[in-house]
Amino acid sequence: MLKAGSSLLCGLFVLLTLYVLLSLSGCSVMMAMVGDKEPDFERIKVGTTKEEIDFEFNQLGTQRDVGDGKTEVTYKYEMGNSPNAARAAIYGYYDLATLGFAEPVFTIVEFFVGHKEQTTVVYNAENKALSISGYTPPPLSPEMKAAIEEQEKHVRKRPTPRPSQDSSVDSLSPQLSTTSP
Repeated sequence: MLKAGSSLLCGLFVLLTLYVLLSLSGCSVMMAMVGDKEPDFERIKVGTTKEEIDFEFNQLGTQRDVGDGKTEVTYKYEMGNSPNAARAAIYGYYDLATLGFAEPVFTIVEFFVGHKEQTTVVYNAENKALSISGYTPPPLSPEMKAAIEEQEKHVRKRPTPRPSQDSSVDSLSPQLSTTSP
């Protein structure tokens, strides 16, 4: 009787373990695919408008009036946790290769990816940046700049409208014949 109860308990433990592994499966993959895009600090400069800076930080920030028509805005954001399809693919591959046993480790790793930062911008009455303080990313290496430039060559860009040419366009368009044969 003791042996039958012991094997039943062992079977329940195995089923519970499989359930936990299957329920955790894919968490790290999804966590790697979801994140916040990092601000482009090349576009955040003194003289830039508030709308442009809000767009780069992907938020409005916390405003505080400092007098003389100036406004101080504090932006809180996360660095190092951008969506990353390559990291997600590696997690998915290892999950399959280890039958899900690597998933708890990768999930814990994903919890610690990224770090919180803060930047404060002071705007004048015309909503132009007067000063920027707080987090400043390290400068890009020449190799990274070259890689970004090379990658930009392959990014599909929105077409820019061409200036319309009133009469010259009409004169260049082919004339349709209205005579019937």
